[in-house]
Amino acid sequence: MIQRLLLIATAFYAHACVVAQVNDKGTFHASIGVAAGGHATNYEQTVLGTIRSNDDGAATVTYPIEFSYGLGKRFSLGLYVEPGVYLDSSASESNGLAMIGIQPRFYIINNDRFAWMASMQLGSSALRHDVDEPGNVSEAIYRGTTLGLSTGVGFYFSDLVGLNLQVRYIGTTMPLRELTLNGTEFDPDLIDATLTTRGVAFQASLAFKF
Repeated sequence: MIQRLLLIATAFYAHACVVAQVNDKGTFHASIGVAAGGHATNYEQTVLGTIRSNDDGAATVTYPIEFSYGLGKRFSLGLYVEPGVYLDSSASESNGLAMIGIQPRFYIINNDRFAWMASMQLGSSALRHDVDEPGNVSEAIYRGTTLGLSTGVGFYFSDLVGLNLQVRYIGTTMPLRELTLNGTEFDPDLIDATLTTRGVAFQASLAFKF
């Protein structure tokens, strides 16, 4: 009788451990956080056959919102939406950045209250870059692609709530789509320009799972 009770208790404990893992098939994840990054940038512009290239740097602060669904114990697939701000060395006053895409995530370690994760971000990005200087008032809109790689850990304080900490590589390639200079709209087909960024961001997110 005692052995039977011990077996039943062991089975319940093992089942609870499996169910309580950070990720499992059918687990729904949601998180909201903040990320701060530094980026190397390259701006290449071709006008009337003349190519000009400029290397610079930029800082970003974004607010990632993420949703994902566990397709297995070691894998989830989700979406991310990441609005924020972009500031280059010219200290332009108002620059809006937004990224959106899909996010496959792998759980290298998947325990009941701790996870080590590796993710990819595949999607699109958009940047509105404003300059307000004497004789140079412009608004440029860039849209293109995003490729991101990240790794991080998740600490769960309960079965539902935790904290994710991540280090991310973010790369974007965004051709110029619209340009207004001193009140005059330019045809983007006449100006071939592309802004490329490569950088690292640190992210902290409040995470939930159901």
